[in-house]
Amino acid sequence: MEQKPDESLWGWGIRRTIRDERGEPCRPLRSVLVFRRSKVKVGVLLNNFGGFPETGLGARACIDLARQAERLGFDSVWVTDHVVLPRERRTPYPHNDSGGFPYTWEQEIFEPLTLMAALATATERVEIGVSVLVIPYRHPLLTAKMIATADQLSGGRIVLGAGVGWLREEFEALGLPAEHYERRGAVTMDYLRAMQVSWTAGAGASHEGEFVRFEDLGTRPLPARQPHPPVWLGGQGERALRRTVELGQGYLAISSNPESLNRDTDRLHALCDEASRDFATLEIAHIDGLILAPEVASTEGATLVGPCDFLCGELERYSAAGLTHLVAGVSRAGDQRYESVVDALEEVAAGILPAARAL
Repeated sequence: MEQKPDESLWGWGIRRTIRDERGEPCRPLRSVLVFRRSKVKVGVLLNNFGGFPETGLGARACIDLARQAERLGFDSVWVTDHVVLPRERRTPYPHNDSGGFPYTWEQEIFEPLTLMAALATATERVEIGVSVLVIPYRHPLLTAKMIATADQLSGGRIVLGAGVGWLREEFEALGLPAEHYERRGAVTMDYLRAMQVSWTAGAGASHEGEFVRFEDLGTRPLPARQPHPPVWLGGQGERALRRTVELGQGYLAISSNPESLNRDTDRLHALCDEASRDFATLEIAHIDGLILAPEVASTEGATLVGPCDFLCGELERYSAAGLTHLVAGVSRAGDQRYESVVDALEEVAAGILPAARAL
């Protein structure tokens, strides 16, 4: 049987559809997927965890940094989520080998949903994301209301990165039941389904879940982006991938290298096939640190250190693994001050953004 390749654009790449001699499509094969992108989007983490205390501006420094990122041509700006941190931490951080958490309990943590609403009115073009919101920490109806309001303020630019959380002591400090920590994945999925009902029903919203239930509620306003802001499921491992395919519009990977991201995208392909879902409907994002330095250096976790040409090469490797959106904490080695970060953003905009656009 003769098989003829037919190329058709599909979002961020080109899928080769194999057809038989009658022109009918054969079953898609993973091996004929060709990753060719018009560009990789690049977003900027705004350091709402820690802030820029030397400026004396508090959360306003994060807003100023977002304006700078928009001016320089970045595609998105991002905040992160913690509510409180314990002085003594028993829970190991799951995203590096040592279990050490890179922040201290004394640092400022600006609340992400409040800040996203402020960013919505302070910017005009960039998408505004959270990477990631710990879904079990807040009642889903309140979270949905806050996100819908921010989405209206932004004109439809909100992206919800959603995570299950990891810090047991934080769950305890918030007074959440022990079961909500032990079964935080199930809580997250139930809450996200409830939020999607809230965003799409408007009136007569009802949800009968294991952890949250409501009936015949009015939940307006609806988000500006319809049917709702995209939900990118964050994390790593099989359960995070399955949650993504079941409920997400994107996968927000916390992978240590391009090889692990490639394994994730391979598995996502297989899970999409099992669920009869088109993999092309998923954004593949990655959280990383981009630290500008004269020499390449090895670091723990998902952080790249080196000059722009090295960082461009690493971005190309991630792109080949399936990346569509990089969420980057940008700085210079050893200098986290605001002015230094802005200077680093300018260098990344000049030296890395053009390469990302060309991938």
